[in-house]
Amino acid sequence: MEKEELDIKLVVFDPAEPGPYEQYIMPHINAEMQQDPESFAAIGAVWNNCAVGAAVITEDQEDPGAATLASLFVDPQVRGRGVGAALLAASAEAAAAAGADKLTLSYTLAGEELDAMDRAVRAMGGEPMVSHPVYTMDSADFRDSRLLGRAFLPDYSMPENVIRFTDLEPEQLEALLADPDVPWYAPGMQPEMSLAYLRNGHIVGFWLGCMSTPGNYAVMGVWRSHAAPFNTFHALLTAHVNLCYTHCGGDFLYHCSATLDIAYRLIQTYTEGKCRRLDQHHAVLALNSGN
Repeated sequence: MEKEELDIKLVVFDPAEPGPYEQYIMPHINAEMQQDPESFAAIGAVWNNCAVGAAVITEDQEDPGAATLASLFVDPQVRGRGVGAALLAASAEAAAAAGADKLTLSYTLAGEELDAMDRAVRAMGGEPMVSHPVYTMDSADFRDSRLLGRAFLPDYSMPENVIRFTDLEPEQLEALLADPDVPWYAPGMQPEMSLAYLRNGHIVGFWLGCMSTPGNYAVMGVWRSHAAPFNTFHALLTAHVNLCYTHCGGDFLYHCSATLDIAYRLIQTYTEGKCRRLDQHHAVLALNSGN
């Protein structure tokens, strides 16, 4: 049974000053908006005088004349009530008004929420395409894990050879970027949420992550060289879970794309299979800029 749609008010807000909508914008998008607000358009959803979601669009860097839905998030308490569809429609209108001829978007959901977003996309003439599954875990479900439980203990400290990317020397990063054998997953990663494993001063493994929205953390890439010890991934994953736990100040949701097969298998093992599958869909909406 579908929930009754809410009386939502949509407002355009200054990308440089997101105010109460900041919590509904992916952190790296928010940072980019602060640096170059004129390249973005932002729309907030309000219900009962409270912010309940936000959408952000920007120019598609790989397709001039097209727009990208850079971020769309709805408060979990009001999902399934038409808020996402309203934000999507408003985003398409804003993109068309700016002269774009199409709007590209991707979204990661499950169940009725995914079905509702698919319906909204089809209602606007788009056709959702499956990208790949994403697995999400609630840290509350694996705090007592035999392999990861120590990451939640008050006396946990990172191993000396595990270090944040923000604390690496420039020479170490340059050597990593210059190595043709390293599968570098830079898009979306946040240096402050990513860890490297050092051996003799060289990076021999990494666990790249980001905070997608408050309380939600994602694994963006993992790598281990032949020179790395066998326990490299264990050390990195444990340290990263602790980093997310400390950063969040409590329990959090942990996400892993299935395209990162090694990360998925590791997390499956270390969390004893306690994960929920979501699916990422991609779509392109044709816009009528003449309206």
